[in-house]
Amino acid sequence: MAVQGPAGPAAGDNPTRSLRFNREICAGIFLLISAAIAYYGAWPLDAGSMSGVGSGLMPKGVALGVGAFGIYLIAVGAFGSSDRIEGFSFRGIIFVLGAILVFAATVRPFGLLVAGPLSMLIAAIADPDTRPVEILVFTTLMTAACYLLFKLALRLPIPVLPPLLGY
Repeated sequence: MAVQGPAGPAAGDNPTRSLRFNREICAGIFLLISAAIAYYGAWPLDAGSMSGVGSGLMPKGVALGVGAFGIYLIAVGAFGSSDRIEGFSFRGIIFVLGAILVFAATVRPFGLLVAGPLSMLIAAIADPDTRPVEILVFTTLMTAACYLLFKLALRLPIPVLPPLLGY
């Protein structure tokens, strides 16, 4: 039981719940902004009709789903109990976005079997708690899965190895 002074409840007690800016609200806002940008980019694409699917159906549907999840996260953050954001690190953002850029820059000249593992290794640096053995096993399995899916199953025209070694 908190001791009340002449001014009311003790300093740590807050009988009225106030809106806190927490992780869920930040993530929800980020997802809403991402969904709005994606939907804006897909706006000129035709969604299709009842007789056929258009090229804009998938990107618009995904944008709406991401936006709905963003609204859900904001509601959870506003009405649920969660911790406030204490600190922020740019390490994750830098290495994950850097891995995406490295993949985009290296997939054509070096192929999937070089660009994929390279980008996964760079993205793994984002988490200081990852262990090298886990990263190597994950990278190997994901590279094999990407090769099987994109090259063999879907038959996409993506280079597998550097041009000097052949595709």
